[in-house]
Amino acid sequence: MNRLIGQAEAWWAGRTLRERRMLMVMAGLLTAFAIWLGLVQPVLGWREAAADRAEAATATLAEVRAASALIGPLEPSAGPPPQGLEPLIRRTAEAAGLDVVTVMSATGQLGFQLSSVGSGPLFAWLGALETDHRLRICSLGVTENADATLNVEGGLSSGRCTA
Repeated sequence: MNRLIGQAEAWWAGRTLRERRMLMVMAGLLTAFAIWLGLVQPVLGWREAAADRAEAATATLAEVRAASALIGPLEPSAGPPPQGLEPLIRRTAEAAGLDVVTVMSATGQLGFQLSSVGSGPLFAWLGALETDHRLRICSLGVTENADATLNVEGGLSSGRCTA
């Protein structure tokens, strides 16, 4: 190692002052170029990519806000139907071909239980309760049976769901 350093010092000493200055300027320019390529360019690329992602996120947020404005808030009905929730639940379940048992839910609201029901009629009935009668499904527990039917327990409300 000492021999290599000695040879480099001898080579450097053999250069004129003008050559030494030119070599130092060249080394400085090469160092600046290496720093530019190795550090500055990647940082600028990351910054540009982050700006692109932020712009895409802003556009997505605007789309989501526009779509949610079209949907609008889900307004609950003014109150329970005049005949009460239980007759409504029974009537709509029978119309959908479901055998429902009404109970009190864990939250103190009207609950329901269904045994061995297909998923199609069940979710069509629940969707109709939400859209046609403006009821809220406050809780829903679904268990699959071995024969691909479902056992379901849930709670409904005509206003806000309580915890």
